[in-house]
Formats: sequence, structure tokens, C-alpha cells
Amino acid sequence: MTTEPPTFSPAGPSFPIDLGSIRNMIQYRFTLLDAYIDVNGLPTFVVAKEPVKEKFRELLHDLANHNLMAKITSVSDKLVVSVFPKPNLRRPRKRTNLILFLATIGTVLVFGYTSMFSVSVYGFTLSKVDPRLTEALFGNSSLLSQVVLLAAGIVGIAGVHELGHVIAARHHKMDATLPYFIPVPPPFPFGTFGAVINLRAPPINRDQLFDLGFSGPLAGFLATIGVVIIMILTAPIITEQQAAPLIAAKVLQATSWPYEPYLFDLLNQIVVRTVPNGDVLVYTQLEIAAEFGALITFLNLLPVWQLDGGHISRAVFGDKGHKATALVGFAILVLAGYWGFAILLVIFMFLSRRPLEGLEPLDDISPLSNVRKALFGLSLLMLVLCLFVIF
Repeated sequence: MTTEPPTFSPAGPSFPIDLGSIRNMIQYRFTLLDAYIDVNGLPTFVVAKEPVKEKFRELLHDLANHNLMAKITSVSDKLVVSVFPKPNLRRPRKRTNLILFLATIGTVLVFGYTSMFSVSVYGFTLSKVDPRLTEALFGNSSLLSQVVLLAAGIVGIAGVHELGHVIAARHHKMDATLPYFIPVPPPFPFGTFGAVINLRAPPINRDQLFDLGFSGPLAGFLATIGVVIIMILTAPIITEQQAAPLIAAKVLQATSWPYEPYLFDLLNQIVVRTVPNGDVLVYTQLEIAAEFGALITFLNLLPVWQLDGGHISRAVFGDKGHKATALVGFAILVLAGYWGFAILLVIFMFLSRRPLEGLEPLDDISPLSNVRKALFGLSLLMLVLCLFVIF
């Protein structure tokens, strides 16, 4: 997921309340040292440096009642609060969300149909149609049901990922749209690039920024675990005699980390599934959905630009640290073989208004909470478990 913040122009409508009232709101919570109108016509207040997280949050709540916002920055040994009108934004068009969602279901179903005979066994992957294996795997069941199952897995994981962002935004009362799903036709894999939400106002502080970035990958990661467990528990079992000629014909081939996420190997060891001696366990279409879940979790957790991992690194390390970790993110992409995504990401970055900047909270002074610093370690663990190479 990427989130693109709105642009706030200093030239806007007149202030809905007098400047004296704004000054009183500031002075009620902070030690006011100076007040003036800056070159852009914005009321600006210099206050003494102190912990401001809760006080600034309360100030924003009061200002919101008058359709105003504020930003606080550190200048030397003082703090500067700038007040400005909220931007006038058009109401989100939910019809667009619905149309894109339905289109995504369609493109994912098309992808599922075209990849119907791409299945894998734990250690083996089917690379072409073979009626002997499809009969062994699916028997008399409808192949259409397998297509629908694959599509449900992909759309479900993408939806749960975005639901995590929506829940975080609603929890913090952030103004955000519903998810915009991104349908893509064949030959692009999976039939979708996932989804995005648009944040219609900046987060208040680094805590909110972290939660916004962390919530989606966490939800998607948990959904992927669920799909992998179902994949293991429902996987057909065939005999080694059935598998041997298919392996010899290279219809099946060995797969393991780093060519599939280590999460699969880990869960295969944890989830109890009895396989008789002389038989092998076969992963079917759900593995493709599970790979999609691991892939979007891995890519989104990279500490780059407006990706979820970019929000996380911006909250943890600040502006300079965020730019430094972006280099690490691009290095991981290149080493893992994701050249196409790296190029696409660079194009999107430089087409945006802030190509090298992360999402900046209104209060970029207050430090990240200790709990979220610990959760940063969990985000790194999720990234490692979902990483797999494609070269």
C-alpha cells in the first residue's frame, strides 16, 4: 500500500475564528514566547521546548472544531506552531471503489483460469498440464471450484491487508478513503497489484504513522499464514510411484527457500499433517495465493518512500534515517531479482509531488512509543519470513 498525503497550500480561505482565539488555545497549553503572521499569512506561535505529544493532540482537537489544523516543528531551542485551514477535499466516490473491486475479482478469476494447471508439491512444482496429475489431485471435482478458491485467496489476502490499514485509520480517527483495488489483466501475475488507500490528512504523530504502515502488512501476514495452513491441511497426497514419472518429465520440480518464502517451510514443520511412507504431499492452487500474500507483505515492508515499510522507517528513524534505509530497500529488491518492481517504484516516486520524502506527521518532534519500537523488530521478522528470490 502507498498513501499519498494531500498538498496543503498556505494561500486559502480566511480563518473561521479570530487570531486572538487561536492565540488563547496555544497559550492555554504551551508557554508562549512569541506570535506573528508569517510570509504566507499563517498565524505562527513560538513556544518553549517541552514534551508536546498529548498537548499538541489536544490542540488539534480544538482546532478541528473550527476547521483548522496545525504543525509543530523544532527550531533551535524553541518550538514553532503554525496554524492553517483544513484543505477543501471532495467527498470520496465509493462507486469507484466498488467498480475497481469488481474489476479486480474479474482479472483475478482470469488469472486463476489461465494458471489452473500450475500446481506444486512440497518440494515440487507442476510446470505444465498433465492429465495424470490433475486426475490424481482433483479427481472428479470441478476445476472451476479450484479457480474460485485461488481467486478468493488472492482477493481475500489483499482485502485483509487493506482492512488492517482501515482499522488503524479509524482507530486514530484519521481521514482515509476505502481501499482502491488495482486490477491488472494477463500476462501480469495474480491479476492484481493489490490495493491502496488515500490518506486525506497527515497523521498527528509518529505513533499514528507507524500504526498506519504496520497494520496492513501485519493483517496481510496473518491472512497469509491462514492460507498456508489451509493449503497444507487440504493438499492432496499422491504416491511416489505417481510422482516419479512426473518428476522425470520435469512436470514436477523441487522448490524450497530461497525460491519460496521460508514461511512455507516453517509452517510445514509446525502444522501436523500425517503423510504415509511412500507418499508425497502436493500443494495446489492455494500456494499461488499464499505466494501472493507473502509477496505483497515483503514488498510493502521494504523501507522505501510511501510503501508501508517506508511509513514504518519514517516513524522509527525520522526523515534522514528514512532516506538512508530506502537505499537498503532498493538493494534488497535488486539482490532478490525484483528489477521490474524497483524500476516501477522509481517511476512512481518521481511522478509524485515528493519523490524522496516519506509521509511527515504534523508532530514530528515527539518520539515513537517504546511498544512500537519493539514492533519494528516484528516487522523485520515478517519481511525475512516472506522474502523469496525470483532469479
